[in-house]
Amino acid sequence: MPIRGGVPPRNPRFAGREDLLARVRDMLGNGPVVLLPSPEHQLGGTGRTQLAVEYAHRHAASYDLIWWIPAEQTAGTRAALAGLAQRLGLPEARDLNRTLGAVRDALSRGEPFRNWLVVFENANRPEDITPYLPSGAGHVLVTSRNPRWTAEVAQSLPVPVFDRADSVDLLRSRAPELSIGDAERLAERLGDVPMALDLAAAVRDATGRPVAGYLADFERRSGELAFPTPVRVAWGLAAEALGADSPADRVLLELCTFLASAPISWRLLWAARTLPLDPELARTVRVERRLRAAMRRIGRYGLAELDPAGERLTVHPLIRGMFGQELSSERHAELLRTVRGMLAAADPGDPDDPAGWYRYTELAPHLIHSDLLGGDAEEVRQLVINCIRFHYARGDYDSSRDLASSAVARWRDALGESAEQTLLASFHLANALRAVGRNADARSLNLQTLRTQREVVGADDEATLATANSVGGDLRMQGHFGQARQLDADNLVRYRRLFGESYPTALRCANNLAADLRLLGDFRGARTLDEQVLRHRQAIFVDGHPEIVASRAELGFDLFGLGDYAGAAEVLAACPGDDDHPFALWAGRCAAMVARRRGDPAARALAEANLAVYRQRFGDLSVDTLAAAVSAANCALADGDLDAAHELLERAVIRYHAVLGDEHPFTLVASAGLAGVVRASGRTTEARTIDQEVLSGLRRSVGSDHPFTLSCANGLAADLAAAGEAQQARELAADTLRRSRAVRGADHPDTAACAWNLALTGGDEAARQQALDGLVKVFGDGHPVFRVTAAEQRLETEVDLPPL
Repeated sequence: MPIRGGVPPRNPRFAGREDLLARVRDMLGNGPVVLLPSPEHQLGGTGRTQLAVEYAHRHAASYDLIWWIPAEQTAGTRAALAGLAQRLGLPEARDLNRTLGAVRDALSRGEPFRNWLVVFENANRPEDITPYLPSGAGHVLVTSRNPRWTAEVAQSLPVPVFDRADSVDLLRSRAPELSIGDAERLAERLGDVPMALDLAAAVRDATGRPVAGYLADFERRSGELAFPTPVRVAWGLAAEALGADSPADRVLLELCTFLASAPISWRLLWAARTLPLDPELARTVRVERRLRAAMRRIGRYGLAELDPAGERLTVHPLIRGMFGQELSSERHAELLRTVRGMLAAADPGDPDDPAGWYRYTELAPHLIHSDLLGGDAEEVRQLVINCIRFHYARGDYDSSRDLASSAVARWRDALGESAEQTLLASFHLANALRAVGRNADARSLNLQTLRTQREVVGADDEATLATANSVGGDLRMQGHFGQARQLDADNLVRYRRLFGESYPTALRCANNLAADLRLLGDFRGARTLDEQVLRHRQAIFVDGHPEIVASRAELGFDLFGLGDYAGAAEVLAACPGDDDHPFALWAGRCAAMVARRRGDPAARALAEANLAVYRQRFGDLSVDTLAAAVSAANCALADGDLDAAHELLERAVIRYHAVLGDEHPFTLVASAGLAGVVRASGRTTEARTIDQEVLSGLRRSVGSDHPFTLSCANGLAADLAAAGEAQQARELAADTLRRSRAVRGADHPDTAACAWNLALTGGDEAARQQALDGLVKVFGDGHPVFRVTAAEQRLETEVDLPPL
């Protein structure tokens, strides 16, 4: 049996369609096929979805994998494809777009399944699914109401009404005692439209109504309508019969028509029990067994499909639309308020917790159809905000951005720019914009939001502080480390005053301040803060919690920056080694950096494995991936592989220019690293040109005493010495050593390296011996650094970039 995902159960009363099923099979061999309504029934009801379901079940043995994707909304499509990624065994990327691209590519390659069937149901906007369409040996089947499909995307197959014989077979499958003559009379009056036939059969089955009585009612109902169609009349009779049997059931179904075509679970409907309802409906929804019985009755009348377990109802789009047309404006508004309240009552809260994501996955498709953005209750708008955050937390940044953008636009008009939830939506929109690479837009929106929050609710409001933290992240991304430190220090004082220093959000703010200090080269200050944060987190969380891993990784960076490689290795040893969480990846990169500085030959393999995971999870343009590439290049350089180091750094420099800009300190540091490889290749004139430009940029951006600047100055001194400009080289080397002693300390490995380089530039034998003694003190005997000193060569002080 094939692996299946989301495939609806087979319809035991499916009738006919043999020619169409054969055509679908033949056409799929030539590419994707889209099932459309026939031209004379553009609104649907001709059985496209049932045809697709029957095809999937009938030909299941031909496939290794069958995956059903609800495509009415993009978020639902993306969620179903994410589930397929897990089934294909694909590693999860932080950005869902990368995961979805991997799904498409894996299917196209036929790995691990060569024969597959993917069905996109209700794909009414071709452009929404085109990016996800795979090629290869598998098959793609689409159902849609939109005739605007081009031959380049999919082959169109209109699905007509039944042949008369098929109509008779369908009616008699529901009522075997029905004579052929009566079945033909019904079929003729119902125009052989599959949905109309199914509704009529269901009503007759539920009520026992004879053919003559049903046809009389059909004529009566037709006469009441200005534009009667078989589906509209049959639907009206079914809804009328349900209401006569149980008025509460009809109201329950009316509520369902304000939701999407996605399955509606009894738990979602049960959430309405807390709302003010009509007494009969309240009696139904407040007790689970009554609610489930009502769902069965709705399914029995053919007005919705009930899954075999009796857990979920699915309402056809046509049914939804026809109910909506029958409601007065007052009734429509009343039901809409109830549906919005029901959805809000079903909100599990805490959208960052993966344990509740399955609940948000169920709720999210219904936001559009219930026009939740137009809700006037605070809890309704909070559900929207939580769904925005849910999409972001699971890596679906596009869906988060789209929903947040719609919310901001609607709420600015309805509530005003300074309304609390408009500002919250703006905050989340900025996060999503940053995540999709629109850093300038995120920065501008965050600043605007922060200014308004400070004016309206004050600087000490928790939402204001959250936005201020986000602005700090923007400043770090811009390379304005000093401004970020100033802002984050102010935030930390406020958080601690309001919530105490062990409050989780206050700890995250302290974490941000430590990151600022680390980026400014103040590793001592960062270490003090990170040690405090780690102690508090260990008291709050269980060991292995991501925030504890983050603290250990960051403390490891601090110790590495201080030159305490043994201490860093000890701290990092407690971090998971096989986890692809971002914090664990930070720790893994730092472990490779430490191993390199300690002379461990395994360093390069660690760095390359770490870089591979970064690329898979975050893509080549992520700043974290680029930092990992710089670290891997440093390992390749230490290993003597200049070609690999050059390739890694050259690409990193190009991408840093594109992502962070020409003057960002990280762009300049990567360029300095590239100069080091160029210098090691003997092209010292080219290296000098790069180093001079980089040193000037670093002095402007982070100052002359920053470790980034000192590393570049050390490289430029080597360039000058190679060019025969001994005096300039000696002066620069002496200045760099003096600054390194003041900033990093006399016992720091990079200070010891600067001392050796100065001794080479013009020192006597005693100075060289003193410099060697300093290197032995910090590195120990037998370290690979002494192969360089034995060859009378200068030592590099390469930079590994901290996380932004």
